[in-house]
Amino acid sequence: MPDEIVYDLDELADFIGKDKDARVAFYGGEPTLKADLIKKMIDTLPAKKFVLQTNGFFIEKLGDYIHKLDSILLSIDGRKEITDFYRCPGCYDKVMNALQFLKKNGYKGEIIARMAVSYKTDIYEDVMHLLQHFPYVHWQLDVVWSNLWHLEQFKEWAEKSYKPGIKKLVELWIKNIEDGRILGIVPFLGIMSRILHGGRDLPCQAGREAIAIATDGRIMACPIAPDFDWNILGDFKKYKKIEIGGPCKSCNVYNICGGRCLFAYKERLWGEEGFNEICNVTKFLIEELRKNKEKCMKLKGKIRYPPYNNTTEIIP
Repeated sequence: MPDEIVYDLDELADFIGKDKDARVAFYGGEPTLKADLIKKMIDTLPAKKFVLQTNGFFIEKLGDYIHKLDSILLSIDGRKEITDFYRCPGCYDKVMNALQFLKKNGYKGEIIARMAVSYKTDIYEDVMHLLQHFPYVHWQLDVVWSNLWHLEQFKEWAEKSYKPGIKKLVELWIKNIEDGRILGIVPFLGIMSRILHGGRDLPCQAGREAIAIATDGRIMACPIAPDFDWNILGDFKKYKKIEIGGPCKSCNVYNICGGRCLFAYKERLWGEEGFNEICNVTKFLIEELRKNKEKCMKLKGKIRYPPYNNTTEIIP
């Protein structure tokens, strides 16, 4: 994609204006490298809500415009040593400085720690660490296109580390539910919301109710796959929608999972075995929560997540 947008901003505004309930998310790369463009878009685009995904390094460039953002997702992978290993030395401190900037300036929107989870992650320890600082924690599994590990390593980590950690986290989350508290663990909130209230399609709605707009004006289903023909839906004049098919639609957790991830569904880079292994991990998480459905009934009215499409994919 071009570094700079090549379409007319008024054309984008007209396109977004056709949706009276539009939400706009700034996604990267790192969107705050174009802080002035973000400000201009916020002033120009007729959206009901604005969302920012950022590494936090340059968030101060947005100044008072942070208050025009409804959700801010900060990329941080857990404890300091884990975050700095996956990203770069000093990254953890930069993100925590960004968090303090938001708090110091009285930011009232939703702040979400956005984790990438891979082989060094202890899901229990890293999520619990972030919950000490952030009201919400969201994670995605570094699978399928990862350059850090392969399927056999993932399978071993899932059995020895991830599943036991998930079980421990769910137990803690349910204990808090029983005490009338709802911890902001986004996958748990989103999955339990679907268990209690129902759901449909991909939780992220990629290619259905959510689209990505490239800098060259192409409309895509998912922002991470600009080079794949199936992902190109059209342009501002006309675009199509995309569907999830088999085997997902016949799965007994489809109404909750929705297919998990459009890219992983379309590009099975770990083969069918890898696809099934990731499904097994997803089903494990769903079942750990589903068997606690009755304990969540008393807080059913409060367990609704996300309140709008804030770009969190609730199935990790």
